[in-house]
Amino acid sequence: MKTVILAGSSGLVGSLVLQNLLLDSRIEKIILVSRTKQDFDDPKIIQVISSLDLLENINLADYGINSVDVGLCTLGTTIKKSGGAAAFKKVDKDFVIAFAQFSKKCGAQKFGVISALGANSQSSVFYNKVKGEMEEGLRPIKFTSLFILRPSLILGERKEVRVMEKLFIKLSPFLSHTLIGPLKKFRGIEANRLASHLTESIFNDSNGVTIIENAQMLTI
Repeated sequence: MKTVILAGSSGLVGSLVLQNLLLDSRIEKIILVSRTKQDFDDPKIIQVISSLDLLENINLADYGINSVDVGLCTLGTTIKKSGGAAAFKKVDKDFVIAFAQFSKKCGAQKFGVISALGANSQSSVFYNKVKGEMEEGLRPIKFTSLFILRPSLILGERKEVRVMEKLFIKLSPFLSHTLIGPLKKFRGIEANRLASHLTESIFNDSNGVTIIENAQMLTI
């Protein structure tokens, strides 16, 4: 029976991860860390309301939790939604690393995170560079197991409207037929498939850093 701490449960992938956790009999408790209270009525769920830059003020013992087994992070935004490049970097890099550190402090030996295809701290593409810096920031935390998932375009209905993303999602079925061979790795991935891979990382016994690329997730 596992106790999981999750950040990003209100987003597209995070909400699906949460559904998976609720249905899995191997999960005993799910600690949701978010800025606002969500409408849940399930004995498995414990909600911790906090900004991710104030995690040091949280004591899980106040919620009846002594330690956690696994941390999962599905945080992610866009430059437009966050309000600029600096704010985007704060969410997609700084908050992710802070949450990972907090998870480790709470006892987690395993951590799973959504990154992105092409993540590289040396990239000239700002988005990929930030994701790469985030990945590098997680490594020194020294989890027994660190799972980094690198999806391409995530397909699914979001609460907020992302015009260009919505266009690509509509075109995705047609583009998939043209993205073959080496280009197959760029195909979009359904949010529920990505969520399943992140959820299953909880029960993967691999040690060290495991990077799961988009093409691999499409074939399993």
